[in-house]
Amino acid sequence: MDEARRFIANETDRDEDITEKADTALVGLSAQVLDTGQADHVVLLTTDKPAGRAAETLLPQHGFNDRIEFRYVSVEYLETITANEFR
Repeated sequence: MDEARRFIANETDRDEDITEKADTALVGLSAQVLDTGQADHVVLLTTDKPAGRAAETLLPQHGFNDRIEFRYVSVEYLETITANEFR
């Protein structure tokens, strides 16, 4: 998550200390799900482009090549989907 915070800070020209923890948690959770074998591929739907780019850039550096996909979506879209759509 520290790497994600640095990546996002660099992408947005902001200080690391003001980077949203939720943004870095997206990357950390994706890594955890892949590492524990709960999934073999993660599709990260987010309105946060820097967090998505962080996931796509950093996770392959830790052995998760071709296992993460980032899709930028609107808040409106996120409010309409349910977990059942991913089963």
